[in-house]
Amino acid sequence: MLLQLIGALPPGATVKPLAREISAPMLAADQPYEVTSPTEHFIAHVEAQTRWDKDVPTRVVEYKVLFWLNRHLPVHSYVLVLTPRGMPAEVPTSHTIATPGLSLSGSFTVVKVWELPAAEAWATGSPNLLPFIPLMAGGEALLENCARALGKVRRRQRREALAMHFVVMGGLRYNRENLFDLVGRLTMIPIQALRESSVYQFILEEGREEGERKRLTNVLRRLTQKHFPGVELTEEIEHVHDLTALEDLCVNLSTLPDEVALHTQLKALAAHGKQNGTT
Repeated sequence: MLLQLIGALPPGATVKPLAREISAPMLAADQPYEVTSPTEHFIAHVEAQTRWDKDVPTRVVEYKVLFWLNRHLPVHSYVLVLTPRGMPAEVPTSHTIATPGLSLSGSFTVVKVWELPAAEAWATGSPNLLPFIPLMAGGEALLENCARALGKVRRRQRREALAMHFVVMGGLRYNRENLFDLVGRLTMIPIQALRESSVYQFILEEGREEGERKRLTNVLRRLTQKHFPGVELTEEIEHVHDLTALEDLCVNLSTLPDEVALHTQLKALAAHGKQNGTT
């Protein structure tokens, strides 16, 4: 066998032929742009996060590789973090994915939206920036101005889409119902239609699921302290999003022999979630 001849087989190995065709995984980046200037030609990749996620650096490096393979252009990546929740004390600006025989490295810029000056964004006059202004430094003083500016967007479809993003993104910092009332009071946008839209209903459902997930993870943490005193469930539990699996683990925790079995279960559930695109 060729692999044996060239020394590629470790002792006791089994071999399974794979398809010759290689396809890249279907990853959907938030927003890539091709940028051309007199001196530079590159891809600007913007990845938006409502809060910091420790998996972001790995994803960004994967995106950079795929953009390079697709376009063969330099890739400048920007991670746009909308709220300070979960931000580490030291924010990474580069990451390396290493495995035997392969090393992939990439750098990126982390943009903390809450530190950007809202007045500068407002001064651009760009309607596309209106949904971001409530999250920026000094954004609260410009909420009414933003709502009025939304009402002046000419195309109805674009006007309503921007209003939805304004309410949803602003809701990460302010009361969402108050923002709905503000938009309804200062514009001619049909607020009831926005409330009943499939996009908003999806966001509400996502919020309910996230709330239930937090409740179950808190219950699991308390039960873990009871059955395995001193054991802390930290990052691993944050990657389990299957509500049924979390509930089952809470119910069956007392049947696990030790904390090793618990960590094994959590790792398996997190890996299953990643395979199904739920983390």
